[in-house]
Amino acid sequence: MKTLLPALLLSLASTTAGAAYSVPPDSVAQRSHVRSPHHMRENGLRHLNISLVGIEQDSMELVLIGTIDARMAQAVKDYADRYPLRAVVVDSYGGNIDSAMDIAAILRAKKLDLIVDGRCLSACANYLFPTAARKTVLPGSVVGIHNIRVTYQDKGTVALVPATDAARLFQSRGDMDSLKQFQRTQRREQAFYRDLGIRQDNYQAYLRYLANRKANFGIETIAAKEAAFEGCPPVQMWALERAQLEAMGVQGIGEFWFPATNRERQELALDLGFSPSFLYFGGASDMAQLCSTPAGLLSRLARRFKEAYAGVRGHGQAR
Repeated sequence: MKTLLPALLLSLASTTAGAAYSVPPDSVAQRSHVRSPHHMRENGLRHLNISLVGIEQDSMELVLIGTIDARMAQAVKDYADRYPLRAVVVDSYGGNIDSAMDIAAILRAKKLDLIVDGRCLSACANYLFPTAARKTVLPGSVVGIHNIRVTYQDKGTVALVPATDAARLFQSRGDMDSLKQFQRTQRREQAFYRDLGIRQDNYQAYLRYLANRKANFGIETIAAKEAAFEGCPPVQMWALERAQLEAMGVQGIGEFWFPATNRERQELALDLGFSPSFLYFGGASDMAQLCSTPAGLLSRLARRFKEAYAGVRGHGQAR
């Protein structure tokens, strides 16, 4: 694991309060320390409701922790312009699509390596991971994808909508500005994947899982039904292994840790602050079949199977 990271603290933003604090490089914060993501998790920081950027000047590694947003993207640009960076160390749930693609463009232009120390999920996995020159996934870390969600303003509050429903929602609301911005981001994303040669099969499999879940269980109520209906766990992220990423077209993967046993998967979830069902491990075909059987039918089929099995055993014992 990485050791202490002496850093110039550039920005710390709370995603809940929306506050940001800029610290000049020659301030007292220069003498403070931003430790490795692993160390911060060991000391209780498992839920990343911050956006933190710092630099390890000895190794020229930039450390990104927390939400990817415009402030983080600007911080990465400032550091990349000022220092001869070698690599980026990341622990992030993801964040804003355009900001992630801005950072990805810097990684690609500077030919920077990426070291995953904890989580590289959502926008991190979609954009930062594929563009890095060489990728390393440290023990106890995970690269995961899920569906893309779009933020919008709803009666003065920030709301989320799945990307598959965004255009229809904005049109129905007459929100043409949001629709145009969403379409611009979509075009940029399509060009991004096309330029890198990234296949979309796994994303499509995840969308089929979501469609099954919505049709048969209801997205808002699935967590409550988890214990009642097998076959439809409330998966929120798909943990991808090396072969799956390489099949998507991701190149330059070096050291890549992946949990080999159920115990390692459970320990990974515990260390990263996930619920047991948060991560899905498996192939695309199985992912696409999750939640494909309607609620109720699963229970009836399971009950009939158990009854039939009990009957066969009883018949065999009678003989």
